[in-house]
Amino acid sequence: MKTATASAQQNTDYELSAVPANQRKSFFSLTIVWTGFVFVITSMMAGGGLAAGLNFKDIILATFLGNLFLSAIAILVSVIACKTGLTFALITRYSFGAKGTRLASLFVPIVNLGWYTIQSATYGHFIAQIFDFGPVAEGITMMLSALVMGVFALIGINAITILGYIAIPSIIFLSLATAIKSVGVAGAFSVITEFIPSDPMSIAGGTTVVIGTWILSTATCIADIMRYAKNMKQAALSAIVGLVGGNSLLVICGAIASIAVGNSDLTGVLLTLGLVVPSIILMTTNIFTTNASNIYSTSLNLSNAFHMDRKILISVILVLSALLTLTKPYQIDSLFTFLNVLGVIVPPLAGIILSDFYIVHRGHYAPLDEAALRDWTISPWVTWALSYGIVVLLERMSFGLSSLNGIIAAIVLYPILVKIFKEKQD
Repeated sequence: MKTATASAQQNTDYELSAVPANQRKSFFSLTIVWTGFVFVITSMMAGGGLAAGLNFKDIILATFLGNLFLSAIAILVSVIACKTGLTFALITRYSFGAKGTRLASLFVPIVNLGWYTIQSATYGHFIAQIFDFGPVAEGITMMLSALVMGVFALIGINAITILGYIAIPSIIFLSLATAIKSVGVAGAFSVITEFIPSDPMSIAGGTTVVIGTWILSTATCIADIMRYAKNMKQAALSAIVGLVGGNSLLVICGAIASIAVGNSDLTGVLLTLGLVVPSIILMTTNIFTTNASNIYSTSLNLSNAFHMDRKILISVILVLSALLTLTKPYQIDSLFTFLNVLGVIVPPLAGIILSDFYIVHRGHYAPLDEAALRDWTISPWVTWALSYGIVVLLERMSFGLSSLNGIIAAIVLYPILVKIFKEKQD
């Protein structure tokens, strides 16, 4: 009896089981949570980075190409989550095995911790700039940011939904206001449209950067939200609204602001525009919604890896992130290095999951408590390693998009290796 009670307490957000049909949420609630996740200041920062290498027309093209690609991956993963009702971590059990999933589940939290830390540090740095804090005060502010943002994740999905209802309208309004104000500073919209970048990059390179902004979440974390979808149509449409609508809006608004001011550091751009109070509101709502969902997803993966209470794990993560903010990861070079790495490493993982569900298992998984799963499997790890090697090789040959190459390589290799190693799990 005591064990059952402890298990129930640990599984209050269905981190270790499927979401039952009577606990599924409306399309509007799903879209609020997902769009709130996608609405993050680093997308605006990515837009500023694109402005350093692309003209405005190419920025728009790269933004929509990148988000269409992300949407395709998001829809495919969302369908799996909706059908099974499982978190991403639990879905990996079907391909990586009952014990192998614990190791695979660690990858997402490590990357999520990097995202969470970058965003917390960005927010703390921004507040420090506004109030002219010294290095010590800035460090304290960044650490406090990392600690406070995790409160909503501690409470759970319902708290994150409420946060989204409050934050999203202000984010949309203030993002558009920032872009409009930027055009006013530039003098005319033609200044934006006729802008010539100082350090040109290819459209493929720009598209890869856009893909890098959300490839992790579209390939992994979105499952933790869309498992609550009532049907696949709602899950797919919600995914598209967040990416093609939400992420595109922020990237383009960030690019416009950067072109107008001539600075890719978004915090500096907002302050240069004189938008002090609006920028505080924008940064607060923007980063809090994303970081809450970020750390929530991280806790679900770690629950699968360690079978520990989600809230205890969140507390440990928050302390670690607070300490990591002192490395000042808000610097634009750090962000773009991080995005480029994600754009190469993460896609093969998505390819493995998609290939296992749609090709190896032909679009159907047995219920988790009935599935005959191996403890460990070799094929997904070999697939991941080979796919990464192929991506690096093709990147050196300047062939295609790294993210697309990674997913295609994994989708093709995985079923072959499953047959070679005879590792199909029922």
